[in-house]
Amino acid sequence: MRKKQRITKKKVEIELSFVGNGSIVEKPKNVFFGGVLEPKIGNNLSYSVWLETPDEEGDLNPIFEQGTFQGAFQINIWGNSEGYRELAKYLLSIAELDTVTDPNFHEHHHVVSSDGRTQLHIILRKQETTE
Repeated sequence: MRKKQRITKKKVEIELSFVGNGSIVEKPKNVFFGGVLEPKIGNNLSYSVWLETPDEEGDLNPIFEQGTFQGAFQINIWGNSEGYRELAKYLLSIAELDTVTDPNFHEHHHVVSSDGRTQLHIILRKQETTE
């Protein structure tokens, strides 16, 4: 039987910015204005892409000797407001999580495309910064 986990909540105040008034406006027909500002990420986030293949046990893992995958991808993410709110809460939770005692903190997510043809193994890694 699984042990009940203790849940702790933390209130975080956040200010949101929009292009325009926070609504998408059509002017003229089929020309839309508004949206959200691009995030100011700078050198605070990075990514790498590795091809995964089954290992001796059948688990998917990268072959590090091959290096990162070279190519171009387009990933479309569809979501409604509730889905994006949940994603935002999850990402903010990682941002606020104290990981000082685990310098290799990471979370694994196995995501399958809506048509079932593509599998992504997304690993979110958090590095603490010294301020």
